[in-house]
Amino acid sequence: MHTSSLSQSMTSLIRQPVFWICLAAILLCLFATHPAYAASSSGGSGLPWEGPLATLSNSMKGPVAFVIALLGILACGATLIWGGEVSTFAQRMVYVVLVVCILVFANNLLTGALFSGALIPAYGLPLNAAAALTPIA
Repeated sequence: MHTSSLSQSMTSLIRQPVFWICLAAILLCLFATHPAYAASSSGGSGLPWEGPLATLSNSMKGPVAFVIALLGILACGATLIWGGEVSTFAQRMVYVVLVVCILVFANNLLTGALFSGALIPAYGLPLNAAAALTPIA
């Protein structure tokens, strides 16, 4: 039976001791090191782009960003409905702006009023505020 050239080359590669030495070195590097070696011990100062990204993230929250996103959604919707014959490129740019506005709008909506987080009381205090104010008879 005639074997293909690929299986012949794989068989010859597996028979080489260099292949096994390289495989053992790779496996040693992957599994012998502890993951804590890759962690930062001092916390570090961060990467240079973390500051501008944090500023951008903070700018996308609040009432001004909420109103701008709402107006952007309305403008993009009006452009898509009553825009007439727009080119494919312009239509795709309107879609990109619409998606960004929806993301900012949803971020403000979900983190603002609807989902503000959980209230975890201190140990021993009741969860019900009315029960905490009633005097014990």
